[in-house]
Amino acid sequence: MRKVIWPFGLLSGLIIGSGFFINVGNSDLNSGSSEVLRYLFMILVFGLILFFAVRLLQQKVFLGEINFSRAFIGGFYIVLIASVIYALMWEMYFANHGHEYVTAYLAEMKERLDASSLGQLEIEARYTNQKQIMQSYEDSFLVRFGLTTAEIFPIGLIMALANAFYYSVLARKTEKSHL
Repeated sequence: MRKVIWPFGLLSGLIIGSGFFINVGNSDLNSGSSEVLRYLFMILVFGLILFFAVRLLQQKVFLGEINFSRAFIGGFYIVLIASVIYALMWEMYFANHGHEYVTAYLAEMKERLDASSLGQLEIEARYTNQKQIMQSYEDSFLVRFGLTTAEIFPIGLIMALANAFYYSVLARKTEKSHL
């Protein structure tokens, strides 16, 4: 099982995390459209990787039979490995471009707050709070690593659940109808 999980987990983490380095020089890393594309890319990669990984587990490890729990556990470990690789790749990106990222994020946050209908005191309070959060984000590896892992892990977990459901219920129904 490890011979399937590790390569697929590493591959998915590297593919998804490579987006940080492709985006270098693009100041729109925080923009809404960039975030939507990044999440869609995560869903696409996890969907494909988990589908083929569980298929390989079914054929090579479990000799053609796989149930929900086995499919989910295999997908869970792939997602866990991919999440750690993704967070480590973010750390590599952040080491070179971290201050620029924090500055751009705070500038965008200030623009959004100024454009809102909030009062000046509320804007200053929210901006000060956000500035403190970003300072702890910039200073603490554990905060960054935790938040970055929390960015990708839930998506992967949902995809692992969907994939396990597919292999345990839908694929089995398809096989029975062909018999």
